[in-house]
Amino acid sequence: MADMKGYDSVFDYLLAEQEVDRAMFDRQIDLIMKDFAPVAQRYLKHVAKVNGLEKMTFADWKLDLDSALNPQVTIDDAYDLVMKSVEPLGQEYCQEVARYQEERWVDFAANSGKDSGGYAADPYRVHPYVLMSWTGRLSDVYTLIHEIGHSGQFIFSDNHQSYFNAHMSTYYVEAPSTFNELLLSDYLEHQSDDPRQKRFALAHRLTDTYFHNFITHLLEAAFQRKVYTLIEEGETFGASKLNSIMKEVLTDFWGDAIEIDDDAALTWMRQAHYYMGLYSYTYSAGLVISTAGYLHLKHSETGAEDWLNLLKAGGSKTPLESAMIIGADISTDKPLRDTIQFLSDTVDQIIAYSAQLGE
Repeated sequence: MADMKGYDSVFDYLLAEQEVDRAMFDRQIDLIMKDFAPVAQRYLKHVAKVNGLEKMTFADWKLDLDSALNPQVTIDDAYDLVMKSVEPLGQEYCQEVARYQEERWVDFAANSGKDSGGYAADPYRVHPYVLMSWTGRLSDVYTLIHEIGHSGQFIFSDNHQSYFNAHMSTYYVEAPSTFNELLLSDYLEHQSDDPRQKRFALAHRLTDTYFHNFITHLLEAAFQRKVYTLIEEGETFGASKLNSIMKEVLTDFWGDAIEIDDDAALTWMRQAHYYMGLYSYTYSAGLVISTAGYLHLKHSETGAEDWLNLLKAGGSKTPLESAMIIGADISTDKPLRDTIQFLSDTVDQIIAYSAQLGE
């Protein structure tokens, strides 16, 4: 299809719809593989140390730093956490968020046969619906505020844009959702002076927000790029070659922090995003924009207003134009480097809290 439409490559063809170029796609993968990998490795080595593990396998990499601290959360408690977390965005946003509970827009029941993920649907200018399965864990609160981030963007863009411009580019569609997750982690961090509680909040910032988007999906994107490149070079191959490519990607990223075995190489099979073009990398791209928005909110008097203006813009602006609303120039590598530095600082804080706890 890319050849028929005159594109130089399948990458250029798939990125055209996202309104970004190949350089932005490659930079996202290359910088995270090179500069964020050491940060992730440092954190996992710390997790291994705290948990008394001599080595970590691929099955261990999502191990909690403090598994004994696992509070149960009711749905009412979750709504309370969400409302308090989004308060910095002001009355206009909070009024819309309150409607999720008041008007019962969320399907929480963990029914047999129901999909286990979290989803948001958007009938134009009606109201959104959120689907999730409640288990009473803090991770469910992250799912709830994540989906409210998506559907909250729907509300604001629907109210300010035509039907044809309401949906933002796939490139940063995950920005509103992950931005809300950062607000939740920020609220949790500042609710206690206890170093264990603060470490707990920062660890969840890493594992619930960044690890899934900045690692799992980014490694899928790195794998996908290698596969597409080989296909464009005329190669044909089967599952064994795909296994070796995935193992190479995992090994390159994790270094000596995790033992990568042949079973880990099979994880390329699990992802349906490969049938959605170049979608996997957009999770990390969106998270760069949400991190920029979060830091802008923390350090600028206009941070909340600017973020709401980004939501209201919907698809009326390109990703570059929308990011500039919050002062982020994503035509350069600065927002991505700032995000990686933010995460490195987070790991430093976690290790410092562990030292206070004697771990």
